[in-house]
Amino acid sequence: MSPLRRRSDTPQPRLVTRREGPSPDAHRWATDPESPNPAAQADALGATVLAYLISGPLLFGGIGWLLDRWLGTSLIVAVGALLGMGLSLYVIWLRYGTSQAPTSGGDTALPGAKPHNEENP
Repeated sequence: MSPLRRRSDTPQPRLVTRREGPSPDAHRWATDPESPNPAAQADALGATVLAYLISGPLLFGGIGWLLDRWLGTSLIVAVGALLGMGLSLYVIWLRYGTSQAPTSGGDTALPGAKPHNEENP
């Protein structure tokens, strides 16, 4: 028997040219079936902000209009609408424009939030 035709009983090693199975980063790209769609979350956020922007001036303008009718003036409705818009913008800034992460430092402060982005899970 020639050396070229000789075969061993053990299987030949398999040549792997690409990674098989789930990648170590698969959790980054997996979608949770129970979490809402990101587009739906963005739509809900936009609707909430729009509701704040509309309801503040309407509510405070309505209160100003009632006070105008009761007191016989005509300036309180404008002040109420402006105050309502300012308070609406302030609430939007507090709720969506500031960081909710605790700060580090001091004895009574909570520990700081760990940085997290797509590259550092």
